[in-house]
Amino acid sequence: MLENTSTLAAYRIPVTSGSRTVEIPVLTPGQRIGVVLDRPVVGPVIWLAPESLGGFTPVTADVVPGGVRYRSGNCRALTSRGAAVLFRAPDGRITGGEQLPAASVWCATGEKVLPAAVPPGSAVSPYCDLRTE
Repeated sequence: MLENTSTLAAYRIPVTSGSRTVEIPVLTPGQRIGVVLDRPVVGPVIWLAPESLGGFTPVTADVVPGGVRYRSGNCRALTSRGAAVLFRAPDGRITGGEQLPAASVWCATGEKVLPAAVPPGSAVSPYCDLRTE
C-alpha cells in the first residue's frame, strides 16, 4: 500500500520494483492505494494543491459477487490506467496481488459493475487519470 501523508495531492507517481514500473495517476491527501510490486520504490512526484484538481475525487471499487463495483462522483469520465488488486488473508494480511488491465476498470461517472474473477476480501485500487492521453 502507498499512502499520501502530505497535505498536497501527489500527481503522476512512478513506483518501481526491479525492472517493473507502474504510475499512480493521482493520490489525494490521506489517500491509500494498492501497488502490486515487491519492495516498491517511489520516484519523483509532482505535488499539487488539492484545489487545483478541480473537484476530483478518487474512484472507489468494491468486490461483489461475480465482479467489481466501481463508483465515481467526478463530473467527467477519467482515463483508466488499470487497477491493483491486493489479495488478503482472513486476518487482513496481504498474500499476493495482480494488476488489472485498463480495459477491465471503470473510471467514467456513476456506478458500474464489471465482471472479474476477484477473490472475496480482496482490495481493488483503480488507477484513474485526469489526463486523456
